[in-house]
Amino acid sequence: MDLRQLHHLIALAEEGRFARAAERVHLSHAAFSRSIKALEARLGVQLFDRTPAGAHLTVAGQTVLMRARQLVFEDHCFERDVSLLRSGALGELNFGAGPIPAATLAPPLLAELRKEGPSVVVRMRSGNLASLLELLRAEEIDFFIADPRLMDADSRLQTLPLVRMHGGVYCRSRHALARKGPVKREALKQYGIGMVSTTPALRAQIASVLGFGPAEPLPVTLECDDLNTLMRLALEGDLLALLPHQLALSAGRSLRCITMAGATAPLTAEIHAIWLRGRSLSPLAVRMIDLAAALAPKFSGAPS
Repeated sequence: MDLRQLHHLIALAEEGRFARAAERVHLSHAAFSRSIKALEARLGVQLFDRTPAGAHLTVAGQTVLMRARQLVFEDHCFERDVSLLRSGALGELNFGAGPIPAATLAPPLLAELRKEGPSVVVRMRSGNLASLLELLRAEEIDFFIADPRLMDADSRLQTLPLVRMHGGVYCRSRHALARKGPVKREALKQYGIGMVSTTPALRAQIASVLGFGPAEPLPVTLECDDLNTLMRLALEGDLLALLPHQLALSAGRSLRCITMAGATAPLTAEIHAIWLRGRSLSPLAVRMIDLAAALAPKFSGAPS
């Protein structure tokens, strides 16, 4: 069906005269008349009665007009939806978030996307990187946000750095270590550390940063990929938790960051967007990553 002819049909039905309808759609009178005749010939019915008083819809014309308006409306909706898809404001998005961004970056990111595209359907999967990689390779998610150091290197993946988050070892404000100055590593062995699951290489790196020797393993007594659970356990007991500073700040004065004696550098998490190399991201996925890049710097700093 030629949508232009349907537009002409609607114009003539609403204007009632060929001259006014032709002017409305920016055609000459002759070209407009040919368009209406071509539509009638194609449908095999007369749509208008031509009289000196103007053009009037026949009974068949009234039925065709109703359907024409519906088709034109649906065409407008289709064009709008495609435009929104191009801009990333409509559609479906499946993405993942590793433990650290799931607890920090993901909530404001989802809130911002809801403001920009309330019609977007978003499905976020959170968990450890092994589960997110499985979903990515099965193409059940478009990308995920995480620290790539928490997994083994993989040349099949493409990454985009978003932010370097700083963190530390936290305890509750009434913890015995909260009242001391720089804490020696023996104290960490006494109380135990809670942290997200990671690779042996990264765990050794964290141990070195905290002042442990090459032969001293990090005293991890709890692995948990839900940082909010780790934070709650630190608040309610004597567990020491490795947490991003911005997440720990949400607990107010109830958590204290321990200063480690012999620490060689600050603890950091490198947050990247990660997707399959060679796979084109949808406009909506690109928009989500752009939003993440814009919001991520807010989560980089240390507590004041």
